[in-house]
Amino acid sequence: MTGPNTALALMVRPSKPKRGASHILLEEIADSLFRGPAKVDHGIDLLIRETHACRLSQGKALAQIPDIAVPHMLEGREGAKALIVFDGALVDALIEQQTLGRISAAPRVERPVTAIDAALSMGFAVSLTSKLAEVSVDRRDAKALTGYSCGSSQTDRAALSLSLSEPAYDVLKVTLDLGPGLKTAQAILLFPAAKEVEKPKPKKINPAMVAALKDCDLQVTAHLPSIRLPATTLLGLEEGSVIPLPQDILFRTHLCDRDGVLIGKGRLGQLNGCRAFRLDGPEQSPMNEVPLEQVAQLPPDVEVTQTSPDVALPPLNDLPPEVSPELPPELSPAELPAVP
Repeated sequence: MTGPNTALALMVRPSKPKRGASHILLEEIADSLFRGPAKVDHGIDLLIRETHACRLSQGKALAQIPDIAVPHMLEGREGAKALIVFDGALVDALIEQQTLGRISAAPRVERPVTAIDAALSMGFAVSLTSKLAEVSVDRRDAKALTGYSCGSSQTDRAALSLSLSEPAYDVLKVTLDLGPGLKTAQAILLFPAAKEVEKPKPKKINPAMVAALKDCDLQVTAHLPSIRLPATTLLGLEEGSVIPLPQDILFRTHLCDRDGVLIGKGRLGQLNGCRAFRLDGPEQSPMNEVPLEQVAQLPPDVEVTQTSPDVALPPLNDLPPEVSPELPPELSPAELPAVP
């Protein structure tokens, strides 16, 4: 069915409030958040009849506050501000419990809230804040609700709008059955909307460049760790001098690229008569943190050295014969540990 205002109705159609994990959390903790403090701290029996949480803009969130209500400010970390709101029926029940020792079933007389109402309902707001801190510690998914303390009440709506300056808020509305069966009241909680981490957008890559890089040979170098020598030994070094090395130094070799960036650690030995390096495991270095897809986007001035796969490492037996006899027994080239 269409009409002259159909297009206009589609343009002004209200959007549904957003819901997420933070709103399910608020609904789940509502029962323990209200029933425990009400019974233990104030002697009030109540039941949770209905809960609903959603995300609203700042203006729409403040519009949820009834005309007759007492808002209590909550002060959080880094200047964050939240709100606990009690409607007139809940404020009257709190005052009756403190003055009469019971909740009256008489209907509420319509009247504006006063500073006395705010002062007498402050105790329940403090109890809810303490329970909120306790519940937040028990649940790992409630970190956004931690760190709040009850501040002052704020009945001035203009000042309230200036205090709550976040663009969006997570709003929890709770319908309470006091007595039960004596009064129906409502409480509203407003918290700054939990920030959602944006997922990084995948970058476009050149498949041909990735394939070409996979077939390239990159230049790497194995480095033995440094050792300490007496100053007299250093002063006596000359061409042909032999520096004795401990045997375990072979198992502490570092594999680096041509810029000196550490790629991994391992052991130095021989395989089929050639020097060989066995990698113990990947090293957490900037080189390992760069995916291959990002390597394909390196600037054109990065040089990649490619060698023929037919060129083998020189065998240890090709070392000059005058060097071998003077090496310590544990570093004899023929006795280097084989790499499996």
